[in-house]
Amino acid sequence: MRKILLVFLLFLAVPVSSYGKEEVYKTYTDIGKLEPPAVTISQVLSSRDEFDRKIFTLDGQVGELRFKKMVNGRKFTLFQFFENDPERRINVYARGFVEGIENGSKIRIWGRYSKHKRYFLSKRKNIMKAKKIQIDGVPESVQSGTEEESSS
Repeated sequence: MRKILLVFLLFLAVPVSSYGKEEVYKTYTDIGKLEPPAVTISQVLSSRDEFDRKIFTLDGQVGELRFKKMVNGRKFTLFQFFENDPERRINVYARGFVEGIENGSKIRIWGRYSKHKRYFLSKRKNIMKAKKIQIDGVPESVQSGTEEESSS
């Protein structure tokens, strides 16, 4: 009876230990230069059906940056991506925590756009899953803050 109980406990412990390991995702920003975009965010939003499920490059600015973690421990980054008007935006999802990105950063993204994406019971509009991210510029407020700290 003890042997059966020991085997059963060992059987339970093996699969659980594999869930404890944190997945390491590729670094989105360590990819070199991306090609200049052929379309703008405004063009994508005005003809969503044409760009649905297509992969392309866009230039824009980061807003409402959030780093999140799922219940199972998987990390991801969410932010809004826009050109000049924050009301006309695309929501961007990237696996893992994207390093070096700040609110207001100028970036270039290469990824797959979906006009609708369903997550369990909720439905989201204008989602882009980032495959590669190139950070072109950090906002002045963040740069001036780091310069003041380094001069002190």
